[in-house]
Amino acid sequence: MASGIRTKTLVLLTTAAILGGGLFLFEQQLPTPNSSHTQTPKPLFNFQEADVVALKIIAPDYSLNLKKLATGNWVIDRAKQTPAEEGTVVFLLNLLVTGQRDRSLDVPTERAGDYGLAPPMATVDITLKDGQQHRLHLGDTTFDGLKLYAEIDPPAEPREKMTVTLVPLDLKNALQRPLQEWERQQAAN
Repeated sequence: MASGIRTKTLVLLTTAAILGGGLFLFEQQLPTPNSSHTQTPKPLFNFQEADVVALKIIAPDYSLNLKKLATGNWVIDRAKQTPAEEGTVVFLLNLLVTGQRDRSLDVPTERAGDYGLAPPMATVDITLKDGQQHRLHLGDTTFDGLKLYAEIDPPAEPREKMTVTLVPLDLKNALQRPLQEWERQQAAN
């Protein structure tokens, strides 16, 4: 009987040693957080806030053209220019300049609807002072509610694949606001 217990104990110890050694080797193969395999955050766009001279926002409830005057003030460009709420515009610009791309994945274009990108929840067209144009399509919130699906600078021509990128959720908050929040409110006398 004692011989059977020793054999079982020996088998258990050998199995534990093999499993422990295998786990150790597996963990040695994993990249460390500071290794070159870790993706470094990449900005949404490579321009500065001061470079932006116009924004066109297409949201579910409205379409809005914003233009920066020579004075540096922003206006809503309509038949009659209306002063824009600087804080609201600056908040969006700051997100466009400082926001980081998280991960990107290439998917068939026919799956754009799965990410809320056909049609997009909102579109932002950006014009820089050197004439460059950029576009951002925003889609649905990710399943965990922490990011948004987006397409950054999509090509104009039809294509089979598209690149879906995870972007900050704050962009949704910056764009899904009533039209009145874009207009500068006059102080009551």
